[in-house]
Amino acid sequence: MGWWEGKSCFLDPKAIFRTSELTYFSTEWVEEYTPWLKAAAVSYLNIDVGVSGTVPDFSASPELHPLITETAKKVIWPHGEKRTIHDVWKENTGKIDPLGAQSDYTAFVHRGGISAMDIGTTRGPLDPIYHTHSNFDSYHWMTKFGDPRFAKHKAIGQFLTLMLFHLVDDDLVPLDPINFGKEMKAWLFDLQKLPWPSSITVSNQRRLLQGAVEKFNQQAKLFTYHQIWAVARKDVRVIKELNRRARHSGREFINHGGLHGRPFYQHLLFAPGIDTGYRPVVFPAIREAVSAGNFTLASEELGRTADAVYAAARVLTSS
Repeated sequence: MGWWEGKSCFLDPKAIFRTSELTYFSTEWVEEYTPWLKAAAVSYLNIDVGVSGTVPDFSASPELHPLITETAKKVIWPHGEKRTIHDVWKENTGKIDPLGAQSDYTAFVHRGGISAMDIGTTRGPLDPIYHTHSNFDSYHWMTKFGDPRFAKHKAIGQFLTLMLFHLVDDDLVPLDPINFGKEMKAWLFDLQKLPWPSSITVSNQRRLLQGAVEKFNQQAKLFTYHQIWAVARKDVRVIKELNRRARHSGREFINHGGLHGRPFYQHLLFAPGIDTGYRPVVFPAIREAVSAGNFTLASEELGRTADAVYAAARVLTSS
């Protein structure tokens, strides 16, 4: 699912069916239409394994987190006591992970810099075992064990419909750069735990990245003030421009050379780890260079990532 400035949405069959665990028809589709997608796409909403348990679970680009949590408060989760999706999610993981490469959102995020969300469910302690990608992953299993009344399917459908409604109908595109800046600041703290050398060059580049994140946070706050002002004045022209900036800021995190040795993955802020399978890591290019002990490359990746963050900050306040 996606939304574009022309107030239309699509569900393309090529973006649904996969040929293997790591190769998707959606990759070919995204690569064919990349210029158009980068110019117009706002978000990609992904659902792969919608119901495999009773615990709602999310992964998403940081700018979508506020919309996800607010929408989750509006939908009743039909398991046990009548609580919302947000209530059940909060009692369990209570967090939204970055996006790795587990489904069709992969190309949208890692090739186009398009914000995306993946929703599904995970098993609770007493849930039946879900036989992923086997002959037992069947209609019979779902109707007898997984979701006999398809009530959880309905709730997830309601959640996705509300998400799409806001992406389509809100005057301001509900992408929150402030939350993106907040997440980057937390990721910097995590980055400090790596075994860094005492090299002055590397230390300077680390400070450069920290400065870039601080600049992004400043510009994100200023951007939000501009949004409030534009809505108060009902200035349609300015609102449209602000929506463009919100959309395009994330494109700057894409580096067309890709990660070192992994050119398919181009997002400099999060990507599947080199040895983590689908699971994402943050600041992947930097992390992989440090882990390999290649601090010359680490310095280059620090500079490249800082440049991308500065560029994203400039988009938020450019005319």
